[in-house]
Amino acid sequence: MYPDPQRLENIMSIRDAMRQISQEADAIVELLDARIEAEHLDGSTEAEDVREVLELIQSLTLEVSEDLDAYQEQHSGP
Repeated sequence: MYPDPQRLENIMSIRDAMRQISQEADAIVELLDARIEAEHLDGSTEAEDVREVLELIQSLTLEVSEDLDAYQEQHSGP
């Protein structure tokens, strides 16, 4: 068993948030690739889709940054 279950839970939460950020970025790239390949571009839709994902990533980044700060404070040495 891991010696500090709370530390493990905290870092796993940070890891999961980072994974979600990565997945959101991958999903929008795949969507854009499909639209480019299909030559189905109108400018406005792509901009809205990308902006929506960027806002989500920005929000997630802020959350994970705060979680990381708290993790570092809680688990750093004396």
